Amino acid sequence: MQDNLKKRITTALIIYAIVASIILYSNDLFVRIFLNIIVFLSAFEISKMCFNNNNSEQNNKKHYMFIAFVFLSIFLSNILIKNNIWHYFIIASCILWLLISIYIINLRSIVIVERFNYTYMLIFIFLLGSFYCSLYTLYKLSPKTLLFLVSFVALSDISAYFLGKLFGKSPFFNIISPSKTREGFIGSIIVCSILVLLYCIVREYEFYFIIKLLFISMLVVSISAIGDLSVSLIKRNSRCKDSGNILPGHGGILDRIDSLLSSAPVFLLVIFYLI
Repeated sequence: MQDNLKKRITTALIIYAIVASIILYSNDLFVRIFLNIIVFLSAFEISKMCFNNNNSEQNNKKHYMFIAFVFLSIFLSNILIKNNIWHYFIIASCILWLLISIYIINLRSIVIVERFNYTYMLIFIFLLGSFYCSLYTLYKLSPKTLLFLVSFVALSDISAYFLGKLFGKSPFFNIISPSKTREGFIGSIIVCSILVLLYCIVREYEFYFIIKLLFISMLVVSISAIGDLSVSLIKRNSRCKDSGNILPGHGGILDRIDSLLSSAPVFLLVIFYLI
């Protein structure tokens, strides 16, 4: 347990240092390449869990089709961003996440999916495309804002994990992820809100602006939990413990970006229209 925690912390620190350096000190092309790598690694993990878990010809066809359409979604995202019409894609993504949230909240049992159909494929393609579009748009708007989101979601995950371990008693969506607790979720909202409030006080922001930032922080923490639960649901449906094993102590890339999948488009949309 202790060794796994050390691996988890060490890996997280290394990942954060790499991501922060790329966001703040690299150029536009390198950021796009990095985001492409993250999205495609995540796509391969999804495909391995859902579309390529055996050697049947039909599943291989779905696998290659899925990867090809993820590539197309990134290509289209770049066109939307270049022409400054990314809003429509992100709004549609937020609506989809709202529907996913309603589905998860009302879920009462897990059904093992023997064959993931094309509906699942379209949803995954759309979500990965909007993930790329959100992060790259945030980078174009302000690298520091993108780093703030990445840092904030990481802080939310960390506080939920440790507070859940220390004080967690009540299961939070037990049928999807038994290790998550209400205490961890509520604790992460409180911790993140306090830190945002302290930051606002130090920066001497106006009261109205502080209220908006607190609202955004609570919204991001809440919606990031949906992303986490969504990936957990995929893993449960496909009988997988982790999405992969590329990151020691964490699992796969998808296990690390699950919270950002949902929070990035919502965060982008809210700050663009509210701040």
